[in-house]
Parts: sequence; C-alpha cells; structure tokens
Amino acid sequence: MSAPMVFSIRPQFVAMFRSGAKRFEFRTRVPWVLGETVLIYETAPTSAIVASAVVCRIADASPFSIWTDFGDLGGITREDFDRYFAGRARAVAIELTNIVWLSEPRKLPDGMAAPQAWARLKGGLSSGLYADLLDAVVSEVAR
Repeated sequence: MSAPMVFSIRPQFVAMFRSGAKRFEFRTRVPWVLGETVLIYETAPTSAIVASAVVCRIADASPFSIWTDFGDLGGITREDFDRYFAGRARAVAIELTNIVWLSEPRKLPDGMAAPQAWARLKGGLSSGLYADLLDAVVSEVAR
C-alpha cells in the first residue's frame, strides 16, 4: 500500500465540500487514486490537512463533456471553469465522498511543502503524521 495522496484545495472550495454544495474537484491531470482514501489539505491561511475522503469516481474527458456532466456539482462558475481549462483538450473531474472532517487541522510533516495540486504524504505510511491522522479519522467516524 502506498502513502496517501494529499490534495491541495482552496478554502472556499473546502467550505463548499463541507456544506455539500461541491462533490467534484476539477484538475488538469488524472491522479491515479480511484478507490483510495486521500487527505484534503486546505491552502492558506489554514495551511493544514482538514479531512480525509474517498475518491469514488474519476472522469477524464473534454472540458465540454466534464462541464456538461459535472459542472453543477463542481462549485465553480462556467466562466472560471473555462478560464482554468483554456487551451486544454482534457479535463478531469474527481468525485470525493465519505468525507471525514478532522476536529483539529493537522500540519504537514516537516520538510513536506504544500503540494501544488497533489502529492504523496512525505514519510508515507510510517510517518507519525499518518498514524495521528488515522487516529483522528477513526475518532471522528466513531462520534
């Protein structure tokens, strides 16, 4: 089993996931994490891991198709979507489900910079942070 993927997501989009208004994250590249539990890193000012989620679907298609199929669940305007994918032949929609919100944000391990889009957790499964996150997720699920 490989180290969990950490997804960087801006605070306004994290808030939309939290409220249920957003189910899909749009990206320009496919992360090969279908079925995996990933960690949600909320960018500045929080700059910490705030949740875990399961990637239950990844769609890779033209921007037109992705918008048609998932635009209303992506928490972004058509104008911003078109600007983000301008000049690209492919767009990716990643569905995040079973989101477990941590009661306290967790900082990344020392020496790990915030990923621009996503990256594997530094230190992998043996990192102290991963063990702490597992404990926190289990505690949150048990509530």
